[in-house]
Amino acid sequence: MKLFQSIKRRSKNYFLSGILVIIPIVITIFVVKAIFTFLDELLLPYLMPQLGYWVPGIGIIITFTGIYLVGILVTNFIGRKFVSLGERIVLNIPVAKTIYGSVKQIMETFSFKSEESGKKVVMVEYPKENVWSIGLVNGEINHPASNEKLYNILIIAAINPTSGYFILVPQNKVVYLNISVEEAMKWIVSGGIVMPDEFKVLANNEK
Repeated sequence: MKLFQSIKRRSKNYFLSGILVIIPIVITIFVVKAIFTFLDELLLPYLMPQLGYWVPGIGIIITFTGIYLVGILVTNFIGRKFVSLGERIVLNIPVAKTIYGSVKQIMETFSFKSEESGKKVVMVEYPKENVWSIGLVNGEINHPASNEKLYNILIIAAINPTSGYFILVPQNKVVYLNISVEEAMKWIVSGGIVMPDEFKVLANNEK
């Protein structure tokens, strides 16, 4: 009986381990294929008359090349000026202002550039005492009544990082961690499976 239970338990572990490996691979292949097909079909009507023939995958190559060139452009002084001007124009359009501002904030949150963006990974007691959540500090504000400093913290949902909660937490209730935003995101999105190499509270809770 014990042997049967042992075999059953091992078989279950092997099966779950196989799923954890196979599902991310299958989803990745599906998403890449979908992007590959979408970009090809998007550019086909414009490039086919010029080329006279079609090279599978040229759509994604052109798209990535274009994104890379735009990245080079906007990182220099003149490019930043144009981007700043464009943002001011968009932010003066009522509906576009809301959409653009929200999307930009989300993209900056998930950019993983913690050193450049100033975002810090923290641990707070949420949703109740003695239950801890990992979050990102996105700024600070003073309490309207007590003038106490509060941190704007984004609590990202596990598995589905496009959702989460925004909370305001007193400064003395925030515990800073030594991990990067990228490590925190991998930890959260994997549901705790992908652990940081090193996980500890910063000395003296230094920022």
